[in-house]
Amino acid sequence: MHVMLAWFAEVPQAEDVRATRMARFADVVAELVPASWRRHDFGGDDWGVMVLHPADPGAYRWPTVDTEGPVTAVSMGIPVGLEEVGAGPTALAGRLLAGEDVHHDLVPPFGLLALDTDRFALQQDWLGMARIFTNAADGVTAYCTRPALLAAFLHGEVRPDLDGWTSYTSCGHFGGELSPIAGTRLMRPGERATGHRRTAGGWRLASELRYATDDVANSGYADQGRPVHEQLDRAADALTRAAASMHRLYGDEITLGLSGGKDSRLIAAALIAADLMPRFLTNEDTRAEGEVARQLVQLLRDKRGLDPEHQLRLAGAPAQVLDTGLRERARLLLDHYDHQFPSTYLVRPAAPPTLSEQVRPATFTGAAGELAIGYWYPAADSDPMPTPEEAGLARLLAGAPHEAITPAVLAAEKTRISRVLDHAREIGLTGLHLLDYLYLVERMRRWSTSAYTTGMVTPFLAPGFVATTFALTPAQKQDRLLHTGLIARLVPEWSEVPFVSVSTGQSTATRVWEGDGVAVMADLLDTAHGPLTGLMRRPVVEQALRKAAQGGRPVATVLQQFTALAVASERLEPGTTRPTTGATYARISARPEPRKPAGGPLHRLRWIRRTRIWTGIRRRIRGR
Repeated sequence: MHVMLAWFAEVPQAEDVRATRMARFADVVAELVPASWRRHDFGGDDWGVMVLHPADPGAYRWPTVDTEGPVTAVSMGIPVGLEEVGAGPTALAGRLLAGEDVHHDLVPPFGLLALDTDRFALQQDWLGMARIFTNAADGVTAYCTRPALLAAFLHGEVRPDLDGWTSYTSCGHFGGELSPIAGTRLMRPGERATGHRRTAGGWRLASELRYATDDVANSGYADQGRPVHEQLDRAADALTRAAASMHRLYGDEITLGLSGGKDSRLIAAALIAADLMPRFLTNEDTRAEGEVARQLVQLLRDKRGLDPEHQLRLAGAPAQVLDTGLRERARLLLDHYDHQFPSTYLVRPAAPPTLSEQVRPATFTGAAGELAIGYWYPAADSDPMPTPEEAGLARLLAGAPHEAITPAVLAAEKTRISRVLDHAREIGLTGLHLLDYLYLVERMRRWSTSAYTTGMVTPFLAPGFVATTFALTPAQKQDRLLHTGLIARLVPEWSEVPFVSVSTGQSTATRVWEGDGVAVMADLLDTAHGPLTGLMRRPVVEQALRKAAQGGRPVATVLQQFTALAVASERLEPGTTRPTTGATYARISARPEPRKPAGGPLHRLRWIRRTRIWTGIRRRIRGR
């Protein structure tokens, strides 16, 4: 993870104006970035670029900032999929300045800023996954990897964007280009910003869309009907090329999260077939995951004589999570990821109070494999069969149960998602492929955690693999053609081991109401009354909390989403927090009064009327 801010003004800015903006930016950065981080500054009176990153790059061979001659390259991520790694960042920046689509074959997330004397180019990846936010104010256009920092620099205040939080409440993530912070937006898929400095000072800026998600999806969709072996060849080639390029970019073993499921198994098979053995890491909060992962590793030892490193752990063990109270875990999670991480991570160990001084080791993740199996497709025996729009809305609007979300919020998000599906139809996609498009541009782009960490690689987002998923028919996806076909081809000894599904066994991970969770959420219901918490229906939240307090198992997403909204409200909506009263906790923790037995002759007569004797008498009377 790193921090980048770039700004370009229409006219030169007075020194005091520049100083005020940078002071606002510095105040927020000081709470976030360790003092040991390295800092790079470029610019003049009408532009500036600041980059901060860990001083030690670890095993990464691709520097965040690189300068050669007049050209400077600032990389936001690692260019996985790049064929000519040896050319280096400035060579890639030169190609970008020359107008090339340097992101065409790369695995998101990756953004690149190229600077050369009096011009620049900033490229978002084809999925729009790299966290590069932008906006303009008072003649200054700025770009930043964190929306709160961007808002502080441009506007001098950090306020919530209610449209963004509406999407978060319903979906569990911020949709499209929406941001948690008002006055900022995420750069669009394939968006390229360019600028040329005028002779007298000031910048002439332009923005355009280059190679993007629509191009990737359409390139595959146009290839429907190709022979199965060709589809398998293209998918396998995309995976192995992505893995091979990462090994050139990183000088150490790479960790792969090996579960008992199909996605990580296919990536592992591709790596093994390419003689690129990773370390394996398995979270065994669900027991079946650990059992199957052990079996897969043992087969490599028995059948191939390989001895890979395999670490097993409990990612959400209560002893690790509950060390830090729920309110503090929520604050740290929101601060560390600028409000963008899913609330499901409230039941993971607390995030650190500042960004890490050490770069994270490289890892492979199996995210996006859902595109190859029609993960969001309705069941074949559904009756009635939902339309793609109905199925897409049901899948995406699952951030919390609908009864817990205010009707206006659901209506607004339904309208937004319908527009996304309308666009997919406009570019030529039909049928269930609309759901694949929705999954790609919404869930993968904004929900996937690989967007926030340099070195967390998602090989299934290699453009060639994604295109292949759009070339398959829905039936081929539901038959798991890519997974079963490629695993049988690459590591056939794994073919007979059943996949673990989401319904296999119970998880031992922490629940959000455990530890001090009930007390904290009860206090948030009392105190947090800003507009953000108004996006959910408080009586439904309290009902779920009462169930947890009395030993039941409520729907966790209700409580997780409310906690995220309430803690964000405390930070972003000052003046809306009320004093603590303890009233909610008293209500939900009070034992329900025992039911009083009804008495009196009338009650006894009603009881007699329900007996078999009385029923028989009544029948005889009616029979006369």
